[in-house]
Amino acid sequence: MKKLLLPLGFVSLFFIATSCTDHDGTLAQVDRDFMIKAADSNLFEIKAGEMASDKAVVDSVKHYGHHMVTDHSMATMELKALAQKKMVDLPENLSPAKQMKLDSLAMLSGMTFDSVYMAMMVISHVETIDLFELETTLGQDPEVKSFAEGKLPVLHHHLEEAIKLKEWLW
Repeated sequence: MKKLLLPLGFVSLFFIATSCTDHDGTLAQVDRDFMIKAADSNLFEIKAGEMASDKAVVDSVKHYGHHMVTDHSMATMELKALAQKKMVDLPENLSPAKQMKLDSLAMLSGMTFDSVYMAMMVISHVETIDLFELETTLGQDPEVKSFAEGKLPVLHHHLEEAIKLKEWLW
């Protein structure tokens, strides 16, 4: 009888331990942080893209800005739906750091604007790709990880376009 109770005790502990992992509707902090940072990144891309659509001198930069607004707006809609499901409040305003970048961009015009905007897009997309790749590695929630994985090909494409335009402008 004692030989039977020991394995049953281990099995019971296993089920207790696994039942405590996120089945109560809470989201791991790493996933929550990712969603908040991803929302901030999307918001920056949208606002900077709107600015580029309006202020850029070079048509391909205007087009890139418009493309950023379209793609990141769709990603934001998907992220908002996921955040609502996961009970995460996403920011509606830019973080102070991203707002400072946007403010500095707003002060520029002409070819200087186009060049700085494209340089910012390269940096922003490298940072965003790093954020999304980190979520695919460290994230706990399968749906949040899947969202991050699904967006990586588009983010890589945005980065490639930004690099080409930046190099062409400089």
